[in-house]
Formats: sequence, C-alpha cells, structure tokens
Amino acid sequence: MYRDRFSDKIKQYISEDEWIVAETEYNPRNNLMYETNFALASGMMGNRATHPEGFIRKELPANYVHGVFDRSEAFQRDLCNTPNWNLLKIYYKTEPIGPEAGQEIQDYIRILDLQHGFVATHYINVAYDGRKTLIESIKILSRTSPECGRFRYYITPLNYSGQLEFENIIDATVTNFMDFPRFRVKHLNTRQIGPLEDTGIFVQSETRDFLLPLTTVADVKATDSTGKDIIGSRQYRGHGEQAVEFFDAYVTENETISVDKFAAVVSGRDGGNTKVIAVEKLRSFMMRSLDQEIEMQKKIYASYWERAKIKIEGDPRLQLAVRFDLFHLMSTPNPKDNRTNIGAKLIHGEEYGGHAFWDTELFILPFFSLTFPEIAKNLVEYRYLLLDGARRNALKRGQIGARYPWESADTGDEECPDWTIEGDGTCYVCTVADQEVHVTADIIYGGLQYFLWTGDMEYYENNLLEMLAETARFWNSRIEYNKEKDYFEITGITGPDEWHEDVSNNAYTNYMARWNMLTAVKHLRKYYTEKTEKCKELFRKLSLNEAELEEIEKNANKIYIPISEGLIEQFEGYFNLIDHEIHEWDENNMPLLPKALKGIKRDKTTILKQADVVMLMFLFDEEFDENTKRKNFDYYERRTLHRSSLSPSIYCLMGLRVGESERAYDYLCRSAFVDIDNNQGNTREGIHAASAGGTWQALVFGYAGLKIKNDQLHFTPRIPEKWTKLSFSLFWKGDLIHIEISKDQVKIFSNKKELSYFVNDKEFKAEMVKK
Repeated sequence: MYRDRFSDKIKQYISEDEWIVAETEYNPRNNLMYETNFALASGMMGNRATHPEGFIRKELPANYVHGVFDRSEAFQRDLCNTPNWNLLKIYYKTEPIGPEAGQEIQDYIRILDLQHGFVATHYINVAYDGRKTLIESIKILSRTSPECGRFRYYITPLNYSGQLEFENIIDATVTNFMDFPRFRVKHLNTRQIGPLEDTGIFVQSETRDFLLPLTTVADVKATDSTGKDIIGSRQYRGHGEQAVEFFDAYVTENETISVDKFAAVVSGRDGGNTKVIAVEKLRSFMMRSLDQEIEMQKKIYASYWERAKIKIEGDPRLQLAVRFDLFHLMSTPNPKDNRTNIGAKLIHGEEYGGHAFWDTELFILPFFSLTFPEIAKNLVEYRYLLLDGARRNALKRGQIGARYPWESADTGDEECPDWTIEGDGTCYVCTVADQEVHVTADIIYGGLQYFLWTGDMEYYENNLLEMLAETARFWNSRIEYNKEKDYFEITGITGPDEWHEDVSNNAYTNYMARWNMLTAVKHLRKYYTEKTEKCKELFRKLSLNEAELEEIEKNANKIYIPISEGLIEQFEGYFNLIDHEIHEWDENNMPLLPKALKGIKRDKTTILKQADVVMLMFLFDEEFDENTKRKNFDYYERRTLHRSSLSPSIYCLMGLRVGESERAYDYLCRSAFVDIDNNQGNTREGIHAASAGGTWQALVFGYAGLKIKNDQLHFTPRIPEKWTKLSFSLFWKGDLIHIEISKDQVKIFSNKKELSYFVNDKEFKAEMVKK
C-alpha cells in the first residue's frame, strides 16, 4: 500500500491504492509532467505541484486564477501566472533542505489522492555531512474556501538537533512561459509588498492592460508534537518583488515538528478591497485545523464522486486513469461563476492561454450536463454573456450576426493570433481564427444538447434562442452562392483536421452550417407559435422577421453537402491528394507518419491530424447508415495520426458503433492515458481537457451505449470481455440515478421516482433506492 510509505501522521488520510497516482522516485527530468499531473484546483484557482522547498533546477511554478487574463506583449490575452505562494524554504546552518539539496534523497514518494483531493510527499534528505532529515508534507486547495490553499511540513531530524531556519515567500517575479525566453511575458505589475499586521506577508498586483487588482497573502505556524508554538525569531524582509518572512525553530533529534503555510488569493473581478478581503479569508482559513480541513475536503469530494463515479470492474489500470481524468476535470470549473469557462489545458498549464475552444461544447460539456448540470449551465451561459463579442467578430470580417471566436478568454473577442512564431523565431500566418468557422455551430450544438438533456427553459428562452438567431444570420452572410452550380458553398476554411487549411466545402463545416441555420428557423418558429408575445419581443430586439427566417431556410437548403452513401470526401479535392495508409506505431501505440511521405508537406497528402468526417458521423449518428459509417471509419482510421488529443475518443466511439471493439479499446486507452502516461510528451503544458471529457463520453456513450432519444434513455451495451461490470451515475430529470451494466443486463437505480429506460429497444423500469 502506498500509504504505508508514510508516517502515521499522513497515512491516516490516504486512500486505498486504487485512488492513488504515485511518483515513486525523484527524477528531475519528470518534474514538469508531475507538476501538471499533481496540480490541484479549487474551483477558483489552480496551483501547479512544484516543490515548496525550492532550489529546484527545472520547474514551472504557477498559480492561476479563473478569469484573470492579460495581454501586454503577448500575442493574446493569457491566463496570468499570479504570485507564487507555494514556497517555504528550509535551511540548516545556511544549507537548504529539499529534493535537490544536499548529497541525495532517500525513500522518495509523492502521491495524488484522487478520492480526497490532496497531494502528499515523503523523503529523507541526506546532507553532505551525513545529516538526515525526514520531510513529509500534505497540500490542499480548499473546496470550502476556494480562494485559499495550505500545506503542512512534518519535519523530523533523524540524527541531529539544532536550529532550522525558514523563509515564507510570496514570489511576484513569476512570468508566463518562464522557460521560453522568446515568449516570456510578465502580466502583472507589483504595486506593493510588505508584512501583514501581527504576522504574515502580502503582495498586491494588478494586470497590466485592464489594471485588475489582485492580492496574495500568506502566513505560517510552527508547533511541536504537543501543539506548542516553537517559532523563535521572526522578521519581515522584502527582496524586490518577493515578500519574505524569515523565522526559525529549534528541533530535537527524532522529534517531529509541524510547519503550516496558509495562503489566500483574491482578484478584483467581484469588486471590493482585495487586500482586506484576502486577509479576512486568510485569518478565517487559519482557524481551521488540518484535520477539519481534510474532513471537509473528503465530504465535498465524496459528493463529487457520487455524481462523477465510473467503476470499471476487471480493468484496474484503466480505472485509475479514468479517475485521474475525471478528478482534474470536475475540480477545475468555478461552480458559482458563469463568466469563466474551461481552458483546453484546464487550469493546470499555460498552453493555449487558458482559452476556451470548441473542446468545451463537444467534448467537455456532455460530462457536466449529465453529472453537474449547474456547472454546465455556467458554461453555456458564458457563451451568451460574450455574444456581443461574437457580434464584433462577425462585423470585423464583414459579416452579420454572431461569429464566435476560435479562442475565447474574458472579452469574447478572438484571441487566436494572426501569426504563429515557432521556438526558433520562424513566423508564419496562422489562419485558424479566420478559417475554423465551424466553432460557431459547435457552440450551438453543445448549447442545444444541454437544453434537450436538462430541460432548462430559462436558458432556452433567455439565451439560446437569441444565439440561434444570431449564429444563423452569421452563416447566412458567410455562405457563398455559386451561380454556375446553383448552390451555396463555403470556401477558404479549415475543418476539424487542421493539417488541411484553406479548403472548400469541408463536409463537416458545411453540414454543421446547414444544421445551425435550419435548427434556428425550426426553434424560432416553434417558439413563436407557443409563446408569441415573448417571441415578438425577441424579434423586435433583433430586428428579425419571418421573411428573414424564410431566406435563411431557403439558403440553408441550398448549401452544398458533399455527402452521399458510401465514402465521404473530407473536402473538395481531398481524394486527389497523395495517398498513403499508416502501418507503423511508436512505443506509446501512437501512429507514425508513413516513411514515404517524409519531406512532403502535410496538406499535400491524405494524412489527417484528427477526426473530421468521423467526427461528423459521431455527432449525427442517426443520419448515416451503417454501411456509410463503417466505410468511412475504415478509410479515415488508416489515415489519421491523432496528433490532437481530441481524436482518439471519437475513433473509440465510432469504432464501437461499427463493431471494431479491439481497435476501439486501443483508442480508449490512448485517450484515457494521455496525461497520466504523458503519451504525447506535452503533459507539462497542462491536462488535456477534451481528452478527459472524451474518455467519459467513450465509456458512457460508447461502452454503455447510451443515447438520449425522445427524452428517454436508451442503452446498447458493448462491454469488453475483460470487464465484468461498468457502473456510473447520471443526473437525469433532477434525479441522481445509478447505472450498472454487466454482460447480460442493464440496471438503473433511482432515488426519487420510477423511471423507464430501454436496452436494445426493450423497455425496463428502474429500481427504487431508499436512502
């Protein structure tokens, strides 16, 4: 058991091994990966798992706060790296104590407890003079006080006595992209640093463009085994942009002391004096004992897992990976804020600037809609709150209506840069913002799916209908009439497969555009019939009328859809490209580019970055016959390199639907293990959010075979031979239901009411459960 590696002081809190992700030896080359994988999120902020003892050669310390963005010299508005409070340095006679200090470390282990939401570390530091110090620590970002975090050292001098010295630090010198000199940006100005009244330190910062204030405060306690305060001298020292509080404590051989650090981070997004608020939160937070904090953390995560749990019996390694994915996914969003979304790398790293992409609606939102609908509501309302930004984006490009940005931060404007600069300084035009227009329809697809699953009429009437109307207008102004062929087309675009840019009539994009337009007309007319006066108000607000709806409908029906039974051409001219199939895979089971294509530009070949046509068939499964789905899956699967983490889960889902269970399982594993195994080599940049959400969809919509049709649950189970049971929970019609699927049956347990469901089109009744 991993917990047996720890002393009783920490062992008592640690879960069974099935809930533990462990780093069992210290290798500095893996630091950045584990900083991401062991990062914690409170719903308000995220903190990477750097070692607070400091003196680490390779690290990317970061604390991100939802909604705190800044541009400055960057190419886009980045989620800001805020002052680093996760620092408490330890010295003995000026010699540092830590993972990379001294002669060596022994008995190292660090674990992430997925069940209870904390990180714990254990090691013995061996100094050059043979002095040994046992260091154990436990770190929490509070779910009950989400602006706050804390960690505790248990320090035991194993073969010496003497005075330890400490530095409690808030480091405001941090930047974004700290280890990329070409891209490094400091997004915060430091306005003031200093001591708090009595004890503790603070840093007051503000963003450089919008001057948003942010305050970071921290304080410490140190006690012996009886709880007695053992801090000797204590004094404040400011060093440039570092607030430092020095203190010391005497230690006795083989006796353990406890040193606690507490921090609070408050931004000005909600107004008020950030320093006053931060100090109030810090002092209140410090009144709770570690036992109390962990007990509260356990209760909250128990309630989260009651909703998000997926149990896979017979596949323990996959089980752990799925728990890892869902832990990070459900921990990230702010459950009380509809002004923030979920970044493509969650709140665990800086890649993509913390921006929201189509990943939210098509990969992440389904999980929250069916497990945490209150969070899903925030995510869809975020898009409505930024509808004016989408209108600005359309006008900027000479269009009308609402065109959503490819990358979205806090203003609704397009954050995707016009130019891409590589690490060597090479520049090239980035066409993504102009060409990946499918994101607008993707957002509507996700919003409508949320409404159909939750029945949220408030969102439908006050948000979605307006979004439908404005996005339909955008598409009507974006499509181009081809007089010679008498149809509308869309040219100069990029579909989900980003390796083929500036193409015409991408099947996915054209199909989504037509669907968006026709769906808008359908729902607006239906609403006009059912609630005429309210709909008239909306029409007046938007200067919309039936004549415009008729035009949108007419034009939508004339959009060229390059789809027929059989093999679908991804875009016009795709079948004329240099064609090769994939026949080799690397040690992580990732496909390799055919050797014959090396040196040939990617857009000249049929090799894809990610699911495109296959993505379309997943979203509109009922609209394609089985032969078409199988033929396209087989064709495109042999040509897809899956260089986007969004791709494997979709190929898993479609593989299951066409009967390729063995290949589907391989794709499930590629999706589930992308970060826990770092199988794409870029986990250092943050957790792959879409992969986490896609893995959940693969299990629930793929292996459980769930489809929601006519407001009813339908299951077509496809359980692998090695699994004995798959079970999970869903929020359905206001009730948390529990589903158990074995080889020969599907059972649903309901807490509130009897529920009908269908298995292979046969109707069953849920069993009532008494709490």
